[in-house]
Amino acid sequence: MNNAHILYKKGMMRMKHISTFYENNDKRTSLFAYTLIVMVGIAVGSLMIKDRDTAYSFLVNQYFVPTSEEVSLFALARGTFVSSLIFTAAAFFFGLCALGKPFGALLLLYRGAGIGVSVTLMYSCMGKAAFLPVLITVLPKAVAFSVLSILTIRETFRRSRSIFMYCIKDEACSDNVQSFRLYCVKFIVLIFLSLIISAADGGLNYLYFKIIRQ
Repeated sequence: MNNAHILYKKGMMRMKHISTFYENNDKRTSLFAYTLIVMVGIAVGSLMIKDRDTAYSFLVNQYFVPTSEEVSLFALARGTFVSSLIFTAAAFFFGLCALGKPFGALLLLYRGAGIGVSVTLMYSCMGKAAFLPVLITVLPKAVAFSVLSILTIRETFRRSRSIFMYCIKDEACSDNVQSFRLYCVKFIVLIFLSLIISAADGGLNYLYFKIIRQ
């Protein structure tokens, strides 16, 4: 009896290790998939430069293109933050939809396209001279907002999947009042992080236009 109990415990521990292994792999795969979507978006955005009028639109470049030196630090940060806030609000809404995952993926693709079109636009206008402004004003913001966008869409996917599974299988759902509050808290934190990044971006733009470029 004791031997059977020991074998049972060993079997359960083995199953737990296997489950943990696959969960970790799923997380890594998901992060890789999200990153891949952003990279595809960057590639798509780099092809949109053929239409300069479209590329200059803030709806397309999402304020990744540095603004002129005449704009104040507050205006620089505000434009970036508003763009990010719209992105986050859309992601929040899609997370509350059972079929929101494809739209979340499109949002991530859109974010990458904004980066791609901005970098390509700067190089097409400035040539090799674009290296420094891209390095200072675009690259830090692109990396920061790419990571933040991936974290945002991951929450969208999780919530959307939870609602979808509840709809088709009537699973005992995490979609209760408590989980919704947690979902809201996560997005509040994401918005706060976006505000910090936007302020830092405004500072970098100000540093480049007012000090380095002078």
